[in-house]
Amino acid sequence: MKWGIAAVCSLVLTLVTIVPPTLPGDWARLNSAGAYIPLVLDYPWPSYLLQFGLWLGIIVPLLLTLNWKHQTRWAQKPDSRILFAVMSATLLGFGLRLYRLDQLPLIIDEIGFAARASDMLHDDPIPIFAPGHNGNPATYSWLMAGSMSLFGQTRWAMRLISLIAGTLTIPSAYLLVKQWLGYPSAWIAAFVIAVYPAQMHFSRLALYNSIDPMFMLLSLTALHRGLRRPKPHPNHLLLAGMLAGIAQYFYHGSRLLLLLVVIYVLLIAYQRHWAWRTIGRVMVTVGIPLLLVSLPRFAPMFTAGLPLTGNLDGVRLPVDLADNALRAVMAWVGQPDISPFWLSDSPLLPLLMLIAFVLGTVLSLKHLTHPMTIVLLLFLALTTVFGGVIWPAAPLYVRYMTALPAIILLVMRPIQYGRMRHSWLRWASLVFTGVLIIQGIVVSIQHRNEEVIRVRPGIWEADALAQQATHLRTGAPVIASVSVNFSEVERITFADWVAAYGERRRVQIESPSP
Repeated sequence: MKWGIAAVCSLVLTLVTIVPPTLPGDWARLNSAGAYIPLVLDYPWPSYLLQFGLWLGIIVPLLLTLNWKHQTRWAQKPDSRILFAVMSATLLGFGLRLYRLDQLPLIIDEIGFAARASDMLHDDPIPIFAPGHNGNPATYSWLMAGSMSLFGQTRWAMRLISLIAGTLTIPSAYLLVKQWLGYPSAWIAAFVIAVYPAQMHFSRLALYNSIDPMFMLLSLTALHRGLRRPKPHPNHLLLAGMLAGIAQYFYHGSRLLLLLVVIYVLLIAYQRHWAWRTIGRVMVTVGIPLLLVSLPRFAPMFTAGLPLTGNLDGVRLPVDLADNALRAVMAWVGQPDISPFWLSDSPLLPLLMLIAFVLGTVLSLKHLTHPMTIVLLLFLALTTVFGGVIWPAAPLYVRYMTALPAIILLVMRPIQYGRMRHSWLRWASLVFTGVLIIQGIVVSIQHRNEEVIRVRPGIWEADALAQQATHLRTGAPVIASVSVNFSEVERITFADWVAAYGERRRVQIESPSP
């Protein structure tokens, strides 16, 4: 009965979103004079309350199928001191991420996500799981719209969802490391993630890249719990499938998780000599909830003609493949980010974190036949490929956040190794960890100061003009005088900028005379 309710709600929600009312190109309209003319949409789609209710109709019955009567030893409550340490790490990470959250103007993709959120606030019927900004799921914009409805159309409200997800990633990392490496390493991992500059920086931008790593961490935790004993545990396998399905609502790098889940199950099956029946049962237990949860997200991609990536661009090789591949690989050891999002000279991994990362990779090579080791190294390889090698203009550090589960586990490997050896090595490991955490805080604060300087003056100008447009009467056009010439894309982006802070308007840009 519960499975039936979940299946029906999944199919109904899929029918709601399977023919999206808008395509990304619908918003990009300029007249012959270069003015942006917003479309007036009139689609009789069900309310967001109904759509969310249908989604709960999938999630709640699946959760009710879980049976937690027989608690196992690993489920016992941890020491109160460990909980205090994890809570302290979470509060530290929250404070560092909250500090000057709204100091930057909106940056590139932040504008598009916020504009779609504003459209939703102003009753433009974009289904929650349909393609939204740049063909990505509208789920993130829908969550942002909820934040904006509570706190206003401000940069603080636009970035709040990323802040929350980035903060919750800290205890999520603790849970994963606890399962794979044990309690002592887990609470240390919480502090490492709390001060990791890259994860911290992207948690302060209105981008969906900070959300799917959290669900990936939780999904891998549940998967490991379900497979760590000789007899697979269906509760955790089902939960792993659900969480992996939710991860698909955000950045398309989460597709890698699906492949890695399959590989991990097959490696465990080979190691334990499972019969095909057992393998099939495990795959079905993970796969059915994953399918039910993610179906409303994937179905509109095909009806909208979007590639498997979920973005407007399909997988393609860059023209400078060799150089691009080299930059993508070298990003792990300091190749600078070339995107407008990073706004700093800081590397992806600060020096001490890089040392631990490299040592962890070397230690993993000593156990190359272990399923966990293979999955970790594949995580890095696939992230490098899809985060840089086959995408033009590598590297973009924001894409490397997909590998966050592998990053934290590899960084913790040598720290755990040191703690298990001679007393002097334990002390050295403790000192190294403390300095690593201090370095993370210092680099993050330095990054905070650099980013303001590195934002181009034109972005500050456009952001200020977009905010000024909120003082116009409803429906009045925006006539903006700018100090530089705007391209066609920039004119459309500025129209989104205006919508993000207020509402959709006709926008006319007056460029300076030649």
